[in-house]
Amino acid sequence: MSGAPAPTAPAGPVRAGRAPWVGAIVGVPIMGYGLRGVFVDAASTKPAELGRWLVGGALVHDLVLVPLVLVAGWVLHRVVRAGPTRSVLTWCLATSGVLALVAWPFVRGYGRQASNPSLLARDYARGLAVYIAVVWAVGAVVLVAETVRRRRSGPPRSGRRAREAAPPASVEATPVVSDGV
Repeated sequence: MSGAPAPTAPAGPVRAGRAPWVGAIVGVPIMGYGLRGVFVDAASTKPAELGRWLVGGALVHDLVLVPLVLVAGWVLHRVVRAGPTRSVLTWCLATSGVLALVAWPFVRGYGRQASNPSLLARDYARGLAVYIAVVWAVGAVVLVAETVRRRRSGPPRSGRRAREAAPPASVEATPVVSDGV
């Protein structure tokens, strides 16, 4: 046991405050206006195609992306012990994943038109590779800096790691001395 007090539950019901109500009061009319625009401009917005895209996106998220992220997190948790290395790897993986998701339509060339060669004219796959390389290079620099900082500061003197490294205190190991008084 680490000796830290166990977390306690709040004494009463947790109150969310006014923020959800303000969000609903402001957000619902905005969503209604957007939904109205989808149907008023149906020729250009193509509501059926939009609906398929929204449902498909939700399904891909729930059935593909979430399981992949959960498996990657579980593997990372099992393979890399807690500490700066796990934190940096988590950041690198998450950032790389977000970059890949955002860049995917561009890398695949969705929307590219032969009649407009200036549309999506860059090499997006190379750009994605460069950005992901930069993310991992930053992660490596952070890990090296953390390693150097730890070596210079010496062993930890307090905190959880020091308590875990210290031998457990035993009541039997402390002799009781009596003067007979």
